[in-house]
Amino acid sequence: SFTGCLDPENFRDFKLVKRTQLSHNVAKFTFALPSPTSVLGLPIGQHISCRGKDSQGEEVLKPYTPTTLDSDLGHFELVIKMYPQGRMSHHFREMRVGESLAVKGPKGRFRYQPGQVRAFGMLAGGSGITPMFQVARAILENPKDQTKVHLIYANVTHDDILLKEELEVLASRYPDSFKIYYVLNQPPEVWNGGVGFVSKEIIQTHLPAPAADIQILRCGPPPMNKAMAAHLEAIGYTPEMQFQF
Repeated sequence: SFTGCLDPENFRDFKLVKRTQLSHNVAKFTFALPSPTSVLGLPIGQHISCRGKDSQGEEVLKPYTPTTLDSDLGHFELVIKMYPQGRMSHHFREMRVGESLAVKGPKGRFRYQPGQVRAFGMLAGGSGITPMFQVARAILENPKDQTKVHLIYANVTHDDILLKEELEVLASRYPDSFKIYYVLNQPPEVWNGGVGFVSKEIIQTHLPAPAADIQILRCGPPPMNKAMAAHLEAIGYTPEMQFQF
């Protein structure tokens, strides 16, 4: 196997080679690895710590999950939503091709072996989709992994849905293994997904029922994580059946 380019103890610099604006406040950043055959070296479901400067010039550290896998050689990608007041958002807004990002890792408690569960249920909100996307891609693109993936993805508006095209590609390519249900606070006129907040009923309809061989993964803003934990407990999912990124 290839040795990864990450160092868990020290920051390493990776050069920005491409920046693609995806919407008014979302961009995809592509960083080069040392050689075209290099791998980042990030286990499934783990993240990296990125270092930058805020608008005051103060140092900021923030975790991000790349949308690429170790099967993507020579580069890694971050899809970043830039918030007006976000300290790390400022760093990414200012970042230009040719500049470097300081990164260390891998970090995270999540461990995944193919086939360790029969199915994952995923509850994602906003940019909490990135670890879910990484795990889903790794499972679906591995022909030996039969794990089913059920995703509920909540956002405010249709424009807020990150990685929508990539998610749709996975859903159409792996229709038997991957199901997505979108929930929007402010849906468009014509909308066949959920409306409002993710309810107990939505979870019961769209995620695998409590069982020893399933796991529910959560990642979203703190209020959502808290609400989801309460719903899951009420439905009967044990702490062992849940993981929060």
